[in-house]
Amino acid sequence: MRPIAIAVLLALSASLPAQAMEYYVGVGMRQAPSSDEHPYLAGVAIEEDNDVYARAFGGVWLNQNFAIEGAFHDFGSSRLGPLTDFGFDLESEGWSLGLLYEYGDAAWAPYSKVGWFTADIDGEILSVAGPQPYSDSDSGLMLEAGVRWTPNDSFSLRGGYEWFDRDGGGDGGLGIAAQFSF
Repeated sequence: MRPIAIAVLLALSASLPAQAMEYYVGVGMRQAPSSDEHPYLAGVAIEEDNDVYARAFGGVWLNQNFAIEGAFHDFGSSRLGPLTDFGFDLESEGWSLGLLYEYGDAAWAPYSKVGWFTADIDGEILSVAGPQPYSDSDSGLMLEAGVRWTPNDSFSLRGGYEWFDRDGGGDGGLGIAAQFSF
């Protein structure tokens, strides 16, 4: 999936006239789960980190309203315990590629993004045989909607809601990001 997504982004960028290309990059964070423990069994809980989820993104404007955007996402970690012969300690991160549409060209402009994401889940599973390496992947639809505030031509702040259609159920949260344009 990643090589195809990168190839599509490069092909679309190369098809634009050089003077029409406007690039941007940014960093942001998304809220983590509101609770760091979820009851599983009596005396056992699934623990999720309460650190904010980080992301880095970049894109190219196709015209005044449409952009193609790729992003790296840190989805955090989770662990199940404390049990002697059963549990897990996992971390997840992934990539997304989407089409962003910005409604208008004002200082405050709402935007929406639809795309595809892929996530890698890696860590250890505890079993009777001891710790075993674990690796899995997940992919699906991702959506984002929010508002971008642009005080000048090279800097913007974005705030909105980001959602991922994960196998275990949807995962989303509020986020904020700083964007730098070239």
